[in-house]
Amino acid sequence: MFERFTDKARKVVFLAKGKATERGDDQIRPVHMLYGLAAADGVAARVLVAVGVDAAAVDRELGRAGGAPSGTAGPGAAAASADAEALAAIGIDLDEIKRRIEDSFGPGALERVPLTPRGPLNWTGRLPLAEGSKLTLALALKEARALHHAYIGTEHVLLGLLRVAERQPNADFAAVTLRDLGLDPARVRMLVLDELRQLQT
Repeated sequence: MFERFTDKARKVVFLAKGKATERGDDQIRPVHMLYGLAAADGVAARVLVAVGVDAAAVDRELGRAGGAPSGTAGPGAAAASADAEALAAIGIDLDEIKRRIEDSFGPGALERVPLTPRGPLNWTGRLPLAEGSKLTLALALKEARALHHAYIGTEHVLLGLLRVAERQPNADFAAVTLRDLGLDPARVRMLVLDELRQLQT
């Protein structure tokens, strides 16, 4: 999936990681992604500026909210469920992957691999994406497909982020965050689509 990201969309994730690290957060949360969208170039940044939201406004929101929210999902069933939902959104069936691994390496093969935070699946020590951020990227892919785009740009990431706020009303990044920033999801979506139409003419 990441090979389909434009350079500007990759920069969003880089900026989000930088902001999360600067704030001492242990995950890249959706609000960090919003910061990255506002701070990077691209369609999303232009739309956010048009509705009065820039990187400084998101930074102020981060300051008001403090550190990582107490309701942030940690490891466990809720986190695994969100991961599975994000992967399913981009067409990855975890049960099928598990079946194939066990066909090749025997029953219980996955349980024999230590999956510690710095284990085989995170050997680079990268700051992990929070569940809402993973879902944002999965929904960005869905938005790109719906628009018949062969790439994932900042506009798709912004649309995915808005969908996360709608889908997870009790998460740390939800309608209340958007409202505090003065963001109306329907208006932002309309402005993104208008901007894309102008780029095509």
